[in-house]
Amino acid sequence: MMARDFTADPLRIDVLAAESCRGAILYGLYDLLTSVGSAWSYLTEGAPTPPMTRVRIVARTKTPFRCISGVPVMPDATLEEADDAEIVCLPNFRIGMSTLPRDVLGPEIDWVINRHATGARLATACSGSALLADAGLLDGQEATAHWSMAEVFEKRYPNVTFCPDRTLTFAGEGDSIVMSGGMASWQDLALYLIARYIGPDHAAKSARFYCVEPKPDGQRHYAAPMRRLQSDDAVIQECQAWLAHAYGERDVVGRMISRSGLPRRTFDRRFRAATGYSPNDYVQSLRVEEAKQCLEMDGQSVDEIAEAVGYSDPRAFRRLFRKMTGLSPAGYRRRFSSKGFLAAR
Repeated sequence: MMARDFTADPLRIDVLAAESCRGAILYGLYDLLTSVGSAWSYLTEGAPTPPMTRVRIVARTKTPFRCISGVPVMPDATLEEADDAEIVCLPNFRIGMSTLPRDVLGPEIDWVINRHATGARLATACSGSALLADAGLLDGQEATAHWSMAEVFEKRYPNVTFCPDRTLTFAGEGDSIVMSGGMASWQDLALYLIARYIGPDHAAKSARFYCVEPKPDGQRHYAAPMRRLQSDDAVIQECQAWLAHAYGERDVVGRMISRSGLPRRTFDRRFRAATGYSPNDYVQSLRVEEAKQCLEMDGQSVDEIAEAVGYSDPRAFRRLFRKMTGLSPAGYRRRFSSKGFLAAR
């Protein structure tokens, strides 16, 4: 089989847009995928080569609109017109527990289902995978999205295995679906698409041009504890409020149960129903999150931080921190220290 000449037959890519998407991801994908080959040749040879991709922004209508943060969007094609792309990209869409995707994005979801059925590959960034889950395309398979989507997937899509640690996750026959996790992981998604469908050498050149690189270590170290969006359990709410200040004390779970006046098994059941965590896991999450903030400030030693958040054994704290974040405390400090964001690199 002869190699495809992408300059003569560009790879056709459509990026879905709606008012609930974020401009940074929408146009980040658009810009990086549009510039494949031509940006590098312009940089190194002084003249761009013919485009290797044809990227369009697709929306319900061609009427310009503003998406999240007021970023203006000018669609190139409507859903009805867009029927020939080899790859369909979905950026993030603002989706919460109180919003059903199909209620606001029904035509878009139906279009994605149709495009996949007719052979298009699907690629999602951030929360875009929730549209595929809503369409039933991820049942019985693994998925990823921004780490904050864990509760949405757990409650709304129980047939999907949500993997919040992943940067990229694959599904469908022949990996016809690829999903990326956190907000900036659209970069990993774009580089993967370039490498797979155009060539690894072009992905490397795009990475060098944009000064970006893949993030194989996932997004665990970015995550923060997520609270249930709604809870009418006043006893558990009071315990959470107390715990927000007392998490570093000894036997904090036992003391919390005593404050509640509930039997241990009843307390455990109600606490998990209200928060999504067991009491012990909740305490560990709060302690690790506080430790992250201390490490970011770059003042105390790791041993001092461990003791401040409730761990008398620094080694046990280090093991737990690495398990929950994927980084050692020292590694986390190197990556996220507030001084690091201000220093010249």
